[in-house]
Amino acid sequence: MNPFIGYHLATSNNFPPYSQKLQEYWLAANGLFLRSHRRELEVCLQIAQTQVAGLQPLEPYFRLKVPKVPSLVITDIINAASINPQQEILFYLGVTNYQWWCHTPLQTASSTHVLSLESALDKSYTDGIVEIHSHGTLAAYPSSADNQEEKGKFRVFAIIGTLNNIPTIYTRIGIYNHFFDINPNQIFELPPQVKCLN
Repeated sequence: MNPFIGYHLATSNNFPPYSQKLQEYWLAANGLFLRSHRRELEVCLQIAQTQVAGLQPLEPYFRLKVPKVPSLVITDIINAASINPQQEILFYLGVTNYQWWCHTPLQTASSTHVLSLESALDKSYTDGIVEIHSHGTLAAYPSSADNQEEKGKFRVFAIIGTLNNIPTIYTRIGIYNHFFDINPNQIFELPPQVKCLN
């Protein structure tokens, strides 16, 4: 029995309440789904598509339980990242009393990577819902280093890029070792000058 992962068969169209597990795998008539939740976010995403006789189909969902990140916060992040576009910069975003906050952790950075120097027990890290970093003048797509660094976490990851031109944003959700693209408009109120990449 895995203390962190639950395994289930979809014998009904309706999900039962969330278990105490960090993640739940659901085999349904239309494929394999991964479900997880935290106070601010509920998500169920399809990992594999297949046909399984005798089970019920499930519908994926992404539910933000708090207001979207205001456009002013994104504008401030773009402005901060534009000061030195040759160096990546990292931010943690979270919510307290339905108000978003943005924290810039102590970090070491170069043109191709950024690493927080704060402890994983730091409150801004543990309470963070969104991790966002810049790619300077480069495209806002995850690198192999991003993929490695973002494994094992349950949060939204965003990248801001092409800061020398039209700023772009790419967003995905990480559910421990799975990544799923999500439309940035599902979590951000984007300023009009920012272009979505997914």
